[in-house]
Formats: sequence, C-alpha cells, structure tokens
Amino acid sequence: MQRILFGNHSTQMPAIARHIDHHRYEASFAPFDAVDLSRFDLVVPLRVGQIEGARGGRAVLPTADLVALCDDKLALNLWLIDHGFGDTVPTLLGARPTDYPYIRKTRRGDFGFGCAMIRGPGENDGSDHPDVFRQRAVAGADEYVLHLLRVGGTIRFQVAYRYDMGQPLGVRGAVDRPASITPADPGPALGPCTAILEALGYDGNCCFNYKWEEGALRILELNRRFGGSLVGVVTEYVTAHLAAL
Repeated sequence: MQRILFGNHSTQMPAIARHIDHHRYEASFAPFDAVDLSRFDLVVPLRVGQIEGARGGRAVLPTADLVALCDDKLALNLWLIDHGFGDTVPTLLGARPTDYPYIRKTRRGDFGFGCAMIRGPGENDGSDHPDVFRQRAVAGADEYVLHLLRVGGTIRFQVAYRYDMGQPLGVRGAVDRPASITPADPGPALGPCTAILEALGYDGNCCFNYKWEEGALRILELNRRFGGSLVGVVTEYVTAHLAAL
C-alpha cells in the first residue's frame, strides 16, 4: 500500500479521508516540517503556503518563481498580456473606473477575500492600497474550473467543473457560494490553458478559473494549490501523480 502525505486543511482533510481509496492508499495529514517526508510515496500540499515545505518529498511542484507569479493576480494578468494571451484577460482598469460593472481585487489572496464587485456609481470602492487593482467584470452565472497536472510537458491528469453561481456577478468564495457544482467538459478552454502552461514552463498541479463571454475565454485566476473540487476525485489524482513520478 502506498503512503500519501497531505498538508493540513480544515475542510479538505476529512473529505479526502472519506473519498480516497483506502484499499490502495494510506492517507496521512501533517505539517510537512513535522515528519520525515522520505517515508511517503507522494506529498500533496493543500495550500499555496505548503508548497515550499513539500519540496523535500516526492511530488511534481511548480518552481518558486512560478508560484510567486501566479500568486500575484495582477502580475499574472500582465504576463498573459505580454506573452500573447491578452485576449483571455478581462480588461484591466485604472484607479477610478467609470465603466461598470467592475471588480476590485487584491493582488494576493484566495476564496474571494479582498474582492468586491462594484456594480455602479455610488458604490463604495473602498481602497487606494497599492496592492489593489481593478478589472472589468465578466458577467454570467456559470464559472468553470479546470484542474490540470502537467509533468514534463505532458498533461497527466485533468478534470473540469461548472459552478452555477445563481447570479451573473457573484464573487465565488466565502461570501458567494455556488448553487450547484457539476462535472464539465473543458472543450475549447483546454487548448489555451495548456498553451499558457507550456509558455510558463509550468510543471505541477494547477487550476484555471474562467468564464465564457460570447464564446470568448476569460481567465479569472490560475491557482497553484490542490483545490477543493479535486477532493471527490482524489484517488484518480493521486494515481496519476504517482504514475508521473
């Protein structure tokens, strides 16, 4: 039986323990600096902050530079524009936008923290902090996630989901929760997303968040972590990651 060490995550740990195939894998959960990583066949960080600590174990992980780039939402948008993927980026706006609706974002953070949807004049934009930027909002109740594991230039695992947000301008995360989550076919999103990983030289696990706008792909974020919607297919993910090693 192969031994898998996952990082700590209060909600994902019990779900992983419930879904993983215990006939094939022995799952453990612990801070990476508290155990001997060499005892495990695979180490899986569940938070971005755990990636560096996982480097002493068996895992395919993005480089520290790529983690830092993707962690900075504005820097990633600018990289995409500079490298020929600008048509996937919702328009970046100045400090005092007059086009509505738009979303105010912090450069770093997840689960919707630091984000606010500004729907029209008179709404409180709230911040002049240098780590805040603004971007045209992409309307639509359907938001998609595409999880990819890329190793040595090859996609070794993929799964996509559709989130029905129940409203056209929701900010998925702590405040706005999806009305439903269903498996999805990434279809034409797969090509641009894999091309972006190729241009980045990205190996490891990642998750694209995106919407469709009149048939055009609009990328909202590129996350480097495991992602909660992988929990239900954790056995398949672990199997693919081990095979890639």
